[in-house]
Amino acid sequence: MPKVANDLLTSGRFRELLERITGISAERALPRYSKVRFDWWFERRQRDSCPARGRVILWDDTFVRYNDPHIGMAAVRVLEAAGYEVQLATERKCCGRPAFSQGNLGAARKLGAHNLRLLSETADDVPVIFLEPSCYSMFIEDYREMNLPDAERVAARCHLFEEFLDDLLRAEPELLEFNPRPTTVAIHVHCHAKALTNPAYMHRLAARLPGRKVHYLDSGCCGMAGGFGMMKSKYELSLEIAKPLIEKIRELPYGSLVVASGASCRHQIDHLAPIRARHMAEVLADALE
Repeated sequence: MPKVANDLLTSGRFRELLERITGISAERALPRYSKVRFDWWFERRQRDSCPARGRVILWDDTFVRYNDPHIGMAAVRVLEAAGYEVQLATERKCCGRPAFSQGNLGAARKLGAHNLRLLSETADDVPVIFLEPSCYSMFIEDYREMNLPDAERVAARCHLFEEFLDDLLRAEPELLEFNPRPTTVAIHVHCHAKALTNPAYMHRLAARLPGRKVHYLDSGCCGMAGGFGMMKSKYELSLEIAKPLIEKIRELPYGSLVVASGASCRHQIDHLAPIRARHMAEVLADALE
């Protein structure tokens, strides 16, 4: 019941009660639930073309599934335009990042073992595409550290959406056609993406869009760090950490696009700056000819 949930989450009295019970700051805007779940949309949609390149599995994280299905829709459009048959990891569970971050390793192991078992049943040559860097990091790093069965085997198939598209277009530059549009694209790189990859692919990918002036936002952590910035006890510290990033966003020319792959990063930017941060999948889908 997304409307009921959204009405509650924007109610001042409910937010005050929530703060007293859970410690989540009443000043922090909470993510709104979508009317249409992404996985439901995916199963009901019409497929217009035949795939030419084989399959990919799109990992629809919790935020994409319940809060931001438009990001998943954009990713599907781009991947299908590139010639792939897109599938979802049916019966997948949370990657375990929230449990792992809170030290609940038992729950994280249980979730990880389920997800690895699920993906190990699919062919080793089918890539697994992640839109959320925090989920990607669980498969690439944390499942391995917990010595879960098949962690190494599955990790070899895992890719961030942006890195996967960059590799593809570096091999076939003419594969996708993008429309020209003179605007500035400013990229905030997620901390997990910085730690686990060389994020130069973000710049290369955005620079393929004709007319766009692309640069990185020279800043550190956005200050949200999952549930950290949600808590009343950490709210002011979260804002303080975010100051350098928000100041740079406010200095951007009017009409600029701010790209942030992480849901927490986008949430922080939307909360503090007069702009809606976007995922690279949205920017690429909008630019397709």
